[in-house]
Amino acid sequence: MSGWAEFGERFAETLREVTDRVFLVVFLQTDPKVYVQFAGEKHELHAQAAGPEVVPWADFGGMVEAGWAAPSGFDPPNWTFALPLPAADADYSAPAARCVVALRDAFALSGPDGLVYKAWRDGEWPLAGETWSPERIASRDVGENPLVLSRLGLPSVQG
Repeated sequence: MSGWAEFGERFAETLREVTDRVFLVVFLQTDPKVYVQFAGEKHELHAQAAGPEVVPWADFGGMVEAGWAAPSGFDPPNWTFALPLPAADADYSAPAARCVVALRDAFALSGPDGLVYKAWRDGEWPLAGETWSPERIASRDVGENPLVLSRLGLPSVQG
């Protein structure tokens, strides 16, 4: 993969696929504590980047300016932000740019080479208090693990 600009564009395209029950973790293969991760819900896309408890050596100076919310000292001890859904295609550029800031600036990665990802979509289950018929259970979305996100342009890892 070439540089951060191309990676940011591919990341923005990929984030459109992180929908309800989809999880994506992008991390440095040689140091999995260096990561950004996403959890898709029906009405929001949640993002986190490893915080100072996880990577105390990182330089988080530009994270707030990039749009990240600082760790609160509670669970999770990570930098966070959320994107309301549904979102226009152009709205995914800012989250992708925030991730580039975390990976490039805070974690001091020279480029996206060495990054890998893991993605999956959880199966569908009834909510608390819901009752599903046997037919509905038989036709439920069972999820997908691993979930291939080829637009990202990174190797996928399993396990």
